[in-house]
Amino acid sequence: MQTSNSINGKQVNVPPQMAERLVRGEMTVGEFVGLTPNTLYAIANVGYQMLQSGKLDAALVIYKGLVAASPYDSVFHCHLATVYAAQEQYEEAIQSYTQALTYNRGNVDALAGRGEMYLRQSKILEALNDLKAAVEGDPQAKRPSAVRARAMLLGLKEKVDAQQKAAQK
Repeated sequence: MQTSNSINGKQVNVPPQMAERLVRGEMTVGEFVGLTPNTLYAIANVGYQMLQSGKLDAALVIYKGLVAASPYDSVFHCHLATVYAAQEQYEEAIQSYTQALTYNRGNVDALAGRGEMYLRQSKILEALNDLKAAVEGDPQAKRPSAVRARAMLLGLKEKVDAQQKAAQK
């Protein structure tokens, strides 16, 4: 027996087993409404275009929706974090990068992004750990985030070397 509901004047029939799976957390909202991974990533591409063109509020809406539709996708959490970082909402960025790493602890973009946020907060040890992991995760530096992580590590090393040199004088 299907559950019948009216939404905006239209009858919507929901098979009870699907509703039960959604309630038990066995399927995402995106799966429940029939969004395929390809469709979700096409939407993410629109969000990325918004982010790249500086339309941060639009990108935020898109990525929040993607995270709601597919809450276990590391990439969506990472991109949401990137929007938060661009909006200078650093705590939210760290939370979203951390969530991304919950679902893929090798996400180089999330490691580099969170490392950068930690640097902004002067959490040097945490930053070093994340930046080092990002570089190790992409030793050929094929991803721009790995290149940034490497540059940040080199910058930190130069600072430490300069401080040690000054202390010896």
